[in-house]
Amino acid sequence: MPEEPLPHVPPPDGRRPHQRRNAVVALCALVLVSLGAVSALRVLRSPGADAATNSTVQELYALRLEDGDGRVQALEQWRGHPLLINFWATWCGPCVEEMPALDRLQQEFGGQAVAIVGIGTEDRIKVKAFRDRLNLHLPLLAGGYDALALARSLGDRQGVLPYTVLLGSDGRILQQQAGALDMQQVRSWLSATTP
Repeated sequence: MPEEPLPHVPPPDGRRPHQRRNAVVALCALVLVSLGAVSALRVLRSPGADAATNSTVQELYALRLEDGDGRVQALEQWRGHPLLINFWATWCGPCVEEMPALDRLQQEFGGQAVAIVGIGTEDRIKVKAFRDRLNLHLPLLAGGYDALALARSLGDRQGVLPYTVLLGSDGRILQQQAGALDMQQVRSWLSATTP
């Protein structure tokens, strides 16, 4: 007599074994990606992480870039002062969003010999139009595509924009941030560099 097949009893959660396995795999992948992102942010935010060499900082200060009005600005003018450099682009949403706040911080800390300078990845015409549209007063310089290489040499290993680096008055990298800034954090960075 042939055996009768056992009736199919669905699992208590209503899912089939392969569905549960896929959900577990997806959850594990999400946890691993999250842990990797947190670790990467800690490295990117840590003071002096992958700090630029002295020669890289010297090359930075040797640069002469046009501002939006076509005037050549030497980065040397900010040597000996804390310098926050923000690499940005007009097409970068977080860059556009944070620029007015950086402008306000420049007005707040500028009298304390702290400079905040934006180096754009585009030409001076686009830099000027951007500055004028947002009514910005902080120095915005046109670095063109070379700005991305400069950011990379200062620690932006992944080529993320915005990318911000704070140099101390001695030229050492004090802070770095890939991605959008937390302005309260930046304010505390700047406060720590002033007497």
